[in-house]
Amino acid sequence: MQADGLTYPAAGWGTAVPRAGRILIPLVLVMPVLAGVLAGVLGALLPAMGYFPALGGDMLSWQPARDFLATPGLRRAVGLTLFIGIGTTLLALVGAFSILVTAIGTGWQVRWLRRVTSPMIAVPPSAVAIGILFLLAPSGWVVRLVSPWLTGLTQPAGFVLALDQNGMALIFALLAKEIPFILLVSLAALATLPARQIIATGTGLGYGRRAACLLLLLPAVYRRIRLPLVAVMIFSLSVVDMPRILGPSLPPPLAVLAVEAFENANLAQRFPAAFAACLQIAVTILALVIWRAGEALASMLVRLTRRRGMRLRQTSRLLTPMAVLATLPVIAGFAGLVAAAIWSVAGSWFFPAPLPAAFTLRFWERAADLAPMMTNSILIAASASALAVTLTLFLITHGGRWRQLVYAPLLVPQVSFVLGVQMVLTMLWLDGSWLAMIWIHMLFILPFSWLILAPAAAALDQRYLAVAASLGATSWTRYWRISLPLLAPAITTALFVGGSVSVALYLPSLLAGGGRISTITLEAVALASGGSRQMAGVAAMLQLAVPLLMYVGLQSWYRWRYRGFAGMRAGGLH
Repeated sequence: MQADGLTYPAAGWGTAVPRAGRILIPLVLVMPVLAGVLAGVLGALLPAMGYFPALGGDMLSWQPARDFLATPGLRRAVGLTLFIGIGTTLLALVGAFSILVTAIGTGWQVRWLRRVTSPMIAVPPSAVAIGILFLLAPSGWVVRLVSPWLTGLTQPAGFVLALDQNGMALIFALLAKEIPFILLVSLAALATLPARQIIATGTGLGYGRRAACLLLLLPAVYRRIRLPLVAVMIFSLSVVDMPRILGPSLPPPLAVLAVEAFENANLAQRFPAAFAACLQIAVTILALVIWRAGEALASMLVRLTRRRGMRLRQTSRLLTPMAVLATLPVIAGFAGLVAAAIWSVAGSWFFPAPLPAAFTLRFWERAADLAPMMTNSILIAASASALAVTLTLFLITHGGRWRQLVYAPLLVPQVSFVLGVQMVLTMLWLDGSWLAMIWIHMLFILPFSWLILAPAAAALDQRYLAVAASLGATSWTRYWRISLPLLAPAITTALFVGGSVSVALYLPSLLAGGGRISTITLEAVALASGGSRQMAGVAAMLQLAVPLLMYVGLQSWYRWRYRGFAGMRAGGLH
């Protein structure tokens, strides 16, 4: 059985299914995802055209479009959205590829890259934004470390590195998340290629190692990471929590404008908010068209360079400085988390002192006020991850061609998808319920669970199942006693990644929670936007605590349950 370029086990992998069930079961399995997709589309499209009976809109109208198009600064907001989305994706790609080419051929560097970049993937974007804010604020750590001996400043700087109106601080923070992500997917793609032979072919033709990588290897890697790149661009175009912390704000990007219209006390503003969600889709399509045009131009330049036999010696020499520059956002991301940790225990910390004059746990004592948010986050993350993994296992065996739907939440702008879903939840009186919260989190976890579990399932050694079948084991016994234990490393990884994704979700939690269910991420963004730095630091650390707790719990369970099994480490959390 083949799908998504993977071959899944047929014999012994699941129970036998009657012919009628082969159509009905896949449809039932994808209903949670299909319902989300339809709710996202209809929930945004119909109110955008004035139809939403729950708020008195009982006929189609262009008034929501006219109302939103009259928003001051809309043109600049759209321009900022395109600039941030395309700029972040391009810089992240160039930076990741520069690091990759510099590291290729040095095995220890590649292993080091995996170990260093992997933790940043699990850090919530809002925690990264809080850390970058602590670094780049006028009285931030960067200015403190060079003052007054270099800058001569004895008061906070008059210039602004964060909260700038051009979105540069936001792009920098996004790069701290996206460069590690693109690096990891590129390393995974590289593992599927005969990289040494490709480089050897290039060097045999007289090219340097780096030139061979640029002209022969990277184009093949790029073709394999197109889908992750699209996800990076769509996320950068529609992110909401990071702009609320780092700006720009006058005007903000289009996604923030849409959410602000939705949060307006006047419920009639939800109609123009729905139109904004549809406009976000149009802007995303425009960005993808621009990217595709740039992709075609780059492909033409690569082919021209190959045909003319250019050696790219000067370009190759630039790769090391570019790789060093590309590490700066990642280093800043980690440094920002350190700054947030210091602020969480800072007593008095006056400018320009590089470290607090006194340390205190007084603000951690107030963390008890955040305990309900932490509890909510842990319960939602655990429940949604377990549901996503369970559904993924069923989809692998019986999903059929409907499997492709699992990617929908990543390939639609988050603000458009979630606003549409929230409109439907409001109409069904489900907004603010635990059912809605867990379901929408599960939708966003599902693609990551699929990307982890599907290749693992396709790689299972069928000989184990064949031996069990020859000994008389039923299909269910083979699945429960052999297939699932062999998938245990991938399952634990999927649960951990799912928990990390859940904790990071800001907009789905904000809208599906309806103000009645709060999470630690919602509280962290609120504190960073207008609360004390110490409590924002505490909230940022608590955001990191949820994935850490899940990691420790899953790792402990895994070692206890499978400590006697040989060869069970590959693909796990190790």
